[in-house]
Amino acid sequence: MGRNARYGSDVSDDALNMFLTRARPISLSADELGADPAAAQQPQRDPIDVDAWVRFPETPVRVCGRAVAWTDRAVCVEFTMKDRATHRAWVWASAVDRRSAR
Repeated sequence: MGRNARYGSDVSDDALNMFLTRARPISLSADELGADPAAAQQPQRDPIDVDAWVRFPETPVRVCGRAVAWTDRAVCVEFTMKDRATHRAWVWASAVDRRSAR
């Protein structure tokens, strides 16, 4: 593939391919979540620091993040990857551990 000289794009093929193939976490489906997610942003509910196993297409990854919503069986974890991209994914509650104060 060559450069797009006609439109003067400054996006390289490598940058475009890297963006398109960047891994995104796999979230649980709405049916798996259970009823009524409780958002941490509601009054008297602060996000909770957690360590969680989040599944990506290639492999599960242990992340440090914050529980921002939850149901009786699932937790929505917000976390930032090394490339500074922030993601949210719903995972099973058993895949999440509250991080102790250090």
